[in-house]
Amino acid sequence: MERVKSEDVKKTLAISELPIDELIDYGKQLGLELNAKMGHGELLRRVRERQELLIELDKDALLDIVVWARRPVRQSASKEQLAKEIAAVKKMDFAQLSDRGLRALARLRGIPVDRMAPRAEIEKAMRLSEPLWDMVRRKRREMLGSLISKMIDSETCPQEGEGEEYKFLPEDKGVPSLREQIAEEGVVGGIARRIRGAADDYVREKLDEIELRIDRKLDEIDRRLAEWRDREIANRLKIIKITLVASVIVALLSLGYDLLMKSRSQERGALEPDPGAGTAITWVADRAAEPPDQNRMRETCTNT
Repeated sequence: MERVKSEDVKKTLAISELPIDELIDYGKQLGLELNAKMGHGELLRRVRERQELLIELDKDALLDIVVWARRPVRQSASKEQLAKEIAAVKKMDFAQLSDRGLRALARLRGIPVDRMAPRAEIEKAMRLSEPLWDMVRRKRREMLGSLISKMIDSETCPQEGEGEEYKFLPEDKGVPSLREQIAEEGVVGGIARRIRGAADDYVREKLDEIELRIDRKLDEIDRRLAEWRDREIANRLKIIKITLVASVIVALLSLGYDLLMKSRSQERGALEPDPGAGTAITWVADRAAEPPDQNRMRETCTNT
């Protein structure tokens, strides 16, 4: 008992040390709706509440849910492993689910359940709490499943409600005891093999954990790079649009200025007299002002 409590304390401390992205991923695996805007404290509080809920729930009720949903698990799986499998269940047909399983599923989906509430009321509350898009996807999959089952021969496809009996995954055979190892390989060989096996398991577990963290970090980097690329493309498109609009405005202003200058030059030309016409009028006036004798002399000189 003390060992279990110490493991729970270590696990709680390990969860509190997780960064926000890993904490969100861990909470989503347990069926929680989390986002980074909640803050580390709020995320940690919700994850711990879910862990406390798993402690309260009966394991047999969780097993009823995985059997109803036909999720592949071992019968000896922990409550956390069962909760991770149940989080992926979107099924809404509760006819084959036991009462204790239905109440446990409702609590895992965040629906407050009264102990004395009837089954029909719980089912109605769960259907009303289903998101719209989840319902649309579920209905679409049901239609596709119905069409595909009709296309397949009825002899090879069992009728609805006549599926095979659910079977849990086989349990691990486990490692031989230390006594058996010493009997087979001797004291030194048996102890060395046991220590080497424990070390290999520890290293393998840590390597898997490191690999998962690296994968999460790479996914986070890819997501941030994609967001940065999208913002950069949007900014460049905005700059191009502004440049095109400015070019069009400048072109329109230039065209309007040219038209204005042409109209002004045409108006100015219509108002100013012709210089040649003014010279001819002046010459005719001068000739008319000359005396008759001088006009005759000029005509005589011209004829000569």
